[in-house]
Amino acid sequence: MSWIFLAIALVIVARSPLGMALSDRIRHGATAAGVPDGRLEELTAQVNEDITALRAELTELAERMDFAERALLQMRRPDALPQGHGVEREGGA
Repeated sequence: MSWIFLAIALVIVARSPLGMALSDRIRHGATAAGVPDGRLEELTAQVNEDITALRAELTELAERMDFAERALLQMRRPDALPQGHGVEREGGA
């Protein structure tokens, strides 16, 4: 007798929007809802191009920062900072 209730519950769930979505996913696989396959491939290609461009920009910025650091180190004079000896401590030590 309980199998009748189970069968009725299964039919109700299968006819619900959740059941329809589940059966659609099983039938068509895991594709993005509302986006045609061609458009999805186009978007994927665009994202890959953007990531490649961002990587190139990041590499260029890293090179520029390295150059700036080297230029700053060359500009620094040896006598610009105190050497640290000759400084007395307050404790008299």
